[in-house]
Amino acid sequence: MAEQKQKVTDEQLKQYLPDLPSGPLDIYRKQASFDWRRMKLAYDNLNTLKLKNDIWKFMESNPLFKHTEATRVLDDERHITTKRMYTYYNEKFLGFEKIIEDPQAFQAESEALFMFDSSFAVKVSLTFRMFSNAIQGNGQSHHYHLLEAAEKAKIGGCFALTEVSHGSNAKGMRTTATYLPEKRQFVMHSPDFEAAKFWVGSLGKCATHAIVYAMLVSKGKNHGLHTFVVPIRDPTTLKPYPGVIVGDIGEKIGLNGVDNGFVMFNNYHLPKEAALDKLGGVDDNGDYKTPFRDPSKRFGAALGILSGGRVHITAISTYYLQKAIVIAIRYSAVRKQFGPENAAEETPVLEYQQQQIRLFPYLAAVYAMKIFSVWLSTVHINMTIKNLSGSSDNSAAALGMELHALSSAVKPLFGWTSRDGIQNCREACGGHGYLKASAIGDLRNDNDANCTYEGENSLLLQQTSNWLLNVWARRDKLSPEDSPLGSLNFLQDADALLKEKCPWTTTEEFMEPKNLIHTYKWLTAYMLKSTAETVHKLRSQGKDNFTAKNESQALQAVTLSVVYGENYVLNHFYKTALEQEDVNCRQALLNLVSLYGAFLLEKHLGTLYIGGYLWGAAGAGLRAALLAGCARLRGDALALVDSLAPPDFCLKSILGAADGQAYKHIQSSVMTYPGAMSRPEWWRDVVYWESYAPSKL
Repeated sequence: MAEQKQKVTDEQLKQYLPDLPSGPLDIYRKQASFDWRRMKLAYDNLNTLKLKNDIWKFMESNPLFKHTEATRVLDDERHITTKRMYTYYNEKFLGFEKIIEDPQAFQAESEALFMFDSSFAVKVSLTFRMFSNAIQGNGQSHHYHLLEAAEKAKIGGCFALTEVSHGSNAKGMRTTATYLPEKRQFVMHSPDFEAAKFWVGSLGKCATHAIVYAMLVSKGKNHGLHTFVVPIRDPTTLKPYPGVIVGDIGEKIGLNGVDNGFVMFNNYHLPKEAALDKLGGVDDNGDYKTPFRDPSKRFGAALGILSGGRVHITAISTYYLQKAIVIAIRYSAVRKQFGPENAAEETPVLEYQQQQIRLFPYLAAVYAMKIFSVWLSTVHINMTIKNLSGSSDNSAAALGMELHALSSAVKPLFGWTSRDGIQNCREACGGHGYLKASAIGDLRNDNDANCTYEGENSLLLQQTSNWLLNVWARRDKLSPEDSPLGSLNFLQDADALLKEKCPWTTTEEFMEPKNLIHTYKWLTAYMLKSTAETVHKLRSQGKDNFTAKNESQALQAVTLSVVYGENYVLNHFYKTALEQEDVNCRQALLNLVSLYGAFLLEKHLGTLYIGGYLWGAAGAGLRAALLAGCARLRGDALALVDSLAPPDFCLKSILGAADGQAYKHIQSSVMTYPGAMSRPEWWRDVVYWESYAPSKL
């Protein structure tokens, strides 16, 4: 990829990235130490830049993709999102063959869609991508006609796992599929509303088929959770089939263009072929067959589709924070308040230390997250292609386990980072940030779902800590084959590492990326050792495995998983920065690495002191490095967000437009908002209020 990036000329970049409009932001743009266009090559290539540009040009020229000022009513929001989905899908911007040619293209398309509208992007993903992926991963040749129908948009899919009373505990699901050998049929049934499939995206109004997870029962035995492809509605009328009770769950905090639904089954008969049984199922006689000797491994493989979802959410969280940080920093550069006595004009709020500490660490985080999520998506796509083509090698199992552990840590990490960062952006924009037209509120609400779906964050982190705890006992026997992605490198000479004391105390030393990365290596090893010792102590007190794990989560296992994810992301960020060909971009990225590392470590100061790594005034040195890193970023901040920014019609923020004319955009938005200058139809209820609230005398 580096070779491909080297060949990109300035003229090629300008073809897809036109000059930014001149205006109030020029004073900061002229201070940049690097070319904002060339910075994009840290996470893009010419192919992905072209793809995003083509998609955005199509949207901007199509009336269906025109934004409205006022919020639509719920049904209208569902309607326009669905029409946009089919209109976009019909263009076939990204076929499977193009993803094979350049796996980064998948992430580029995703970014293009989410930058425009998150509900629209989610609908495209759920209706076509996730549905088809489940069939490809768990189905057999007699299911492939469904893939063809989905490819032609003759049917629309959804993914139904969660139930009303069970979400994270998938083994507690109560929807059943009982096999009748005499009819070669399954009878799918929901015993009550608590067993209804719930939160199913695209099911509320549109989906014709669902990937349903149900307990497979045959000859009186429950064989556990299995997947079925289930017809829900007639594709020609959209009316539900007899035996299916389906509906929309109503308005949500965000993502209201997505029609999340519920479904219940009343002894609904399905042909035997409805079972996606490549990983396990019953034969015609009802006898259970599976290629897995260990039933738990079959269950894990059946849920493997969710790993792809978690990988994708690392990118989705990044998109939301990416847009928010662009808006907040551009606005902070033109918003002026206060200043020294006798100054000719007020000072841009971007100059204030408190504004910088609220925003710049999250600017560094966005770059770390974006570079990592593009890489992680590429790893997952390459692994999926190998699995589908049957070319997986002996390392596939180890890679799958490590990818599962890593995505289970990073999905919560990125969701929470975006949650906190977007809120800081909202507050940093003051009162105007509370306007819906600022776009930050919608970003905050839409991101909130990332903290829950595809695995509730706190529970998901247990997947990572469980894997790490199993690794700790054999840390001295690990080989590169155990960690194909290198996420366990922090365990090299771990026992000797944990005896070290921090040798650095000055601001300059704590701004050096290598020193920050070494500190993180110690911190990760310490958290694993500490958590393992806590679990061992609880077990030695006679507590069972369930209790020992439960009582070691807060401040131990959860923190361990977060630190493990942070450590890997920081290391990957540093490695990528060093690989940049352009010397100015490389230095700017290294400055971001330094700030990101100090920002993360400062949150763990207590643990670093408790563990004995930091001593004396070292913590003050780390905090000083954090502030110095923010100050150093001031001149590059605008160019960094310009590199991240989508076109204005996607950003759709009156505060964050590329021309920097925030006040003109506020005026235009207020003056042209529907009904803003007119007398309300209910004006009589103001003047004659006593007619409905009579006097008590």
